[in-house]
Amino acid sequence: MRDEREFDGLYARLEDMKKRAIRGELGISAFLSPRELHYACAYLGTEGYMTFGGYSDAERKRIYFLPDYMEGVGDVSSLADFGEESGIEAVSVKGSGFVRLSHRDFMGSLLGMGLERSVIGDIVVTGGVSAVVMCDAKIADFLINEWTEVGHDKVRCSRVTLGEDFSPERRYAPISDTVASARLDCIVAALCNLSRERARVCVVSGLCELDYECEERPDREVTPPALISVRGYGKFSVISVGELTKKGRLRLTAQKFL
Repeated sequence: MRDEREFDGLYARLEDMKKRAIRGELGISAFLSPRELHYACAYLGTEGYMTFGGYSDAERKRIYFLPDYMEGVGDVSSLADFGEESGIEAVSVKGSGFVRLSHRDFMGSLLGMGLERSVIGDIVVTGGVSAVVMCDAKIADFLINEWTEVGHDKVRCSRVTLGEDFSPERRYAPISDTVASARLDCIVAALCNLSRERARVCVVSGLCELDYECEERPDREVTPPALISVRGYGKFSVISVGELTKKGRLRLTAQKFL
């Protein structure tokens, strides 16, 4: 089970930002992972804040707490009407074109420069040789001036303005299988190509997340659409579980994030 204190620090920071908004200041969080964002939104409810990560389909986002005088602001772009900014900049990172670079290469290089993960949003790799990095506006100049190497390749950085139609090229591997039931252990077995018993052990050992929440009950029913992460095996999107086969099994349609 999830340690109830796991997100206490996050909740405390959110409360501090809410107080800042009450004092008439714009409160902005660090970049949050999808899991952190899930728990943050569950803690905050549905009103009094906005989320944004630099583009419409971002995974890592910041939370914005608005003071009363900004009541009615519907999206982050409207902050400019009050002399405020999102605090997010996009930095283009271009390699030589002769070395294949992965998300891990870019992330490892950033962390190797002493940066905290919380000041970095999504890293959108393009063509395997370059990337667009969402970052806290305060570190954009540092990246542009100091970031010169990723992996074993030289890179050049510059600011970039993203169009409204900007969208990352996300890659998936399709999965089609049949399962005895929609139980979590059955689904995990099919997604990860494991035996039913090995899948059950993964679940009860706390290695599985269902929609960003740790789930240790093998008999928990999975209701699509659902996101399942299995430590050591990857992240999956369950699209459908249904349509009985002649043998009485359920057809599973899913995708693995690559």
